[in-house]
Amino acid sequence: MRSERINFLAVVTAVAGLTGFIGVYAKWFSYSYPVSGGTITIYLDGTWDGTGAIALAAGIGAMLFGCAYMLMSDPAIRRIVALCMVISSVALLVSSAIGFTRVAETIGPNPLLPGAEGSTEFTATVAIGLGISLVSGILATVASVLLVGRREAGLEEEEAEAEIPATASV
Repeated sequence: MRSERINFLAVVTAVAGLTGFIGVYAKWFSYSYPVSGGTITIYLDGTWDGTGAIALAAGIGAMLFGCAYMLMSDPAIRRIVALCMVISSVALLVSSAIGFTRVAETIGPNPLLPGAEGSTEFTATVAIGLGISLVSGILATVASVLLVGRREAGLEEEEAEAEIPATASV
């Protein structure tokens, strides 16, 4: 693989897609309730909600399209892959942002409370995985939009042509 195809912005998008994917399987939502002897906290991953499923697919897409951008050499294919990278990154960002508003719908009004007796009050909140996916979506979106902007301005091709030495023909 030639080093001129490795693009920093494509690497950032791929890594952010991977961390967004990992963030979905980390704790997205949590609810806690008191029991005799302490408090029980139950964590739910992002796949418990539709926004998490979309973020999962978008994170995988951003990662794969970022890697494909570096592996492909055809300019037309790289252009399409870059646009797919932007779409996946924006989908990761939007679905993670919407996930912050879906805590009540995901956990519901009457969740399973093991060890609780009678009617027990519970507290539902977002967890760290949702924040990881949101930050990953922001990074992936910024990197992929910058990449497409540089590509459309013609800066990507100029750098690649400047790095390839001219060969002399005999």
